[in-house]
Amino acid sequence: MSPRALIPLAATLVALTGPAAQAAAPTACTPDEQVVFQCDIGARRVAVCASRGLGPQGGQLQYRYGRPAAVELAYPPADTPWRDVTRGGTLMFSGGGGAWLAFTRGEHRYVVYTAIGQGWGDKAGVVVERGGRRLAALACTRPPVSDIGPDLFQRAGIPTLEEGFELP
Repeated sequence: MSPRALIPLAATLVALTGPAAQAAAPTACTPDEQVVFQCDIGARRVAVCASRGLGPQGGQLQYRYGRPAAVELAYPPADTPWRDVTRGGTLMFSGGGGAWLAFTRGEHRYVVYTAIGQGWGDKAGVVVERGGRRLAALACTRPPVSDIGPDLFQRAGIPTLEEGFELP
């Protein structure tokens, strides 16, 4: 995706957020949080951060998108039951596999993923969908940090889906 094509996507993401989510805060996880997923996408960063105490009954998981120094989208807010809007899943391929974590906000869905496959190597990034249609597929420009997978899903009580995501 060209940098010019990212401008409308960024405008869409900012329009979807409220003023509180646009406050100047780092996109990356804080020292008190665990990095579940993080990668740079050009000038922006995608992160999924877990609070201390993340477990089947407690803790918080949050998707963040924006410039490294400022969050443009943080979802879900702290007062939202995050398990109601979060799903995970695994991918199986001949000679590889992967995992994904999706956050649903109304008709929008933000999916972070990592995968490896024979013949195409590593893939990681974020997909933005609206009403089931893909709006953008943004690949990580550097290797991601990722803890996404069945161990996380079980440890944090993240509901999983057998199907529900197709790699870009």
